Amino acid sequence: MTRIHDMGGRDGLGAVVMDADEAPFHAAWEARMWGINEAMTGAPGWTLDWWRHVRELIPAEQYMTRPYFDQWLLVYAAMMVDDDWASVGEIARGKAERAAPQVPPPQRAADVEKASRFAKDFRLTVDRKPAFAIGDKVKTIRLGGIAHTRLPGYAMERPGIVHAYRGTHIVPDENALGREIAEPLYTVAFQAADLWPEATGRRDRVFVDLWERYLEGR
Repeated sequence: MTRIHDMGGRDGLGAVVMDADEAPFHAAWEARMWGINEAMTGAPGWTLDWWRHVRELIPAEQYMTRPYFDQWLLVYAAMMVDDDWASVGEIARGKAERAAPQVPPPQRAADVEKASRFAKDFRLTVDRKPAFAIGDKVKTIRLGGIAHTRLPGYAMERPGIVHAYRGTHIVPDENALGREIAEPLYTVAFQAADLWPEATGRRDRVFVDLWERYLEGR
């Protein structure tokens, strides 16, 4: 099944629209949604990759048309309903009818400002030697289903070369399920022509950060 993360290089989606001013917010509600995101304290299973997985479950036609921060609102609404922190009716009315069980209070503004300066470190030391070295020729595997992964569909079963080794990092596929499992992480360079036939004859390369489980030697 095609995931929204697999859409790179697809025809028919139109040109990428670039904002001339690159302003982070285009309306007051977007800034408010960002603040809610930073202040919210979630359930133990609310990892970054679980959040990404829920977002990727948004139907494609909505994902491609809803404003960016509106998607965030939809994701948090779905996660709150899934964990029984709120009902669909409560969210629609914007008013709680009951106290959610064991919900920690949101962070204060000062705490949010401090926390925003220090992103979570996903490096995790494990006793495991990398299977590949810089310069090794590799090929990506094919994954199925709709589970979260950082291997995009357009890069599956494609040849590449290990450009850099980044150490051992928590695997997003596992983190989305609440499991902190780390593996070697590499930056793999792909010739654009190996990803998209229409790029034949061009010298462009695409660099993708990929975990070891996505790769095999060639």
